Amino acid sequence: MPKTLLPVDPTLTSSGTARAHDPQQLSPWQSFQSLIALGRIPLASESPLWTLLGCLISSQIFPSTTSTTRPTSPFDNLNWWATIQCVLITWGTNISINYANEYFDWDLDRPGQITAITRDIQAKKKIVEDEAIREKEGLSLHTKEETEEAVSEINDKIMSSSCRIIHDGTFPPYTALLCAMFFQLALVVLIIVSRITSPSNSGAGSDGTSSPFRGLALQIGIFGIILSQSYIGPPLRLHYHGFGEIVSSIFTSSIATLFGILGHYTATTGRSVSFPELFSSSSASSSSGFHLDSQMWWFFLALYTYEQARIIMMNIPDIEADKRGNKITLTVRVGQLAASQLYVLNNLISIVSFLFVGAGLVQHQGMLSGSQVLDEGVTKAVSRAWIGGLISVAAFALPIMLVVSVSLFHAIKPFKNTGYIPVLPVTELAKVVSIQTLVTPVVLSATVAVAARAGWAAASIKGGA
Repeated sequence: MPKTLLPVDPTLTSSGTARAHDPQQLSPWQSFQSLIALGRIPLASESPLWTLLGCLISSQIFPSTTSTTRPTSPFDNLNWWATIQCVLITWGTNISINYANEYFDWDLDRPGQITAITRDIQAKKKIVEDEAIREKEGLSLHTKEETEEAVSEINDKIMSSSCRIIHDGTFPPYTALLCAMFFQLALVVLIIVSRITSPSNSGAGSDGTSSPFRGLALQIGIFGIILSQSYIGPPLRLHYHGFGEIVSSIFTSSIATLFGILGHYTATTGRSVSFPELFSSSSASSSSGFHLDSQMWWFFLALYTYEQARIIMMNIPDIEADKRGNKITLTVRVGQLAASQLYVLNNLISIVSFLFVGAGLVQHQGMLSGSQVLDEGVTKAVSRAWIGGLISVAAFALPIMLVVSVSLFHAIKPFKNTGYIPVLPVTELAKVVSIQTLVTPVVLSATVAVAARAGWAAASIKGGA
């Protein structure tokens, strides 16, 4: 990876090379922790959470996996092993993208990293020099251990920067690319092993443990692995040409959820789903028995626009930095005002889409209510649980949408704030919106669990009547 050369910068030598060389002396465990932080592995959980939601939904809405007879527990039909495999695919893909981002954005991040590293070097040097002067003058009140501890505190602060280790000489930049390749390879191995060890290569085993990676589910999994390279890496570099936000939004939420639904369905039925069957009008017109009704498509549209709003908003604070790095994202193309308007528009579309989903639930209709597989008395209980879940999401999402919208337009053209709606700095909005979209799949997954429990209880009462 070539070094970024800055024409005039005190952190560079006269030859143009960076002085910012401050490799950290790390133990094997610390090195491992630093590499985990580099890929932001603990934070790469949003897509897996949406996939988990998809698997949970799949276990409840299909006749092939749900019986109208009395179940022994709400999640009798949930295949946990298939669910774990699907979640690992989306989780690993996200992690791979994170590592690839650090490698291919190295030049873009370099100027800021040079400044930060040089500042930290000078801070540590000052501590040692000041202590040496005080010691020489007989004024030192610190032991050698205390001085080393002060330097160590700076080092601990340094390591809180996840990508610093590939800029300060601790690890070479290509370490991030190797980590991305490792996770991509691990995903390929998972798919191959899952297919090889499946009880039946043509259908589900007697215990319902067929591989989820067949048909359209397999195609989405492979495409996701390829996308993790093309999102920011050559030759497509989608995120540098205005397509990254769109592709990322589709795959992070709606496609991740669809992947969970397809993978779980394939694993529990042994039947591969083809792309045209996504648009089948009924299970009878689909050779695999798989189909999605209009309620599910409104649900996917709601998830996509919900996520699209977040990603657009998160790129707004980076517009100027991305311009300097020739990273022509969608927000750079349209500008801050239009990007803020797109944030509002996507949220409005998401709200309307969720309302269409809710309208079907109010009438106890649609696949989410279980109307395809359950009788009317049970679907009422399931629908009520789903309505409660959607109201819960609205309770925290709508205030956040309002605060973020007001804050974005206030940053463009400040106006008198009445105090009723707080105005936050644009740099703080990303944290708020990220928490919103991270909590949402958790709440919706809990909703599926509550709905399953409610349906099970209703079926039990009816069965015992």
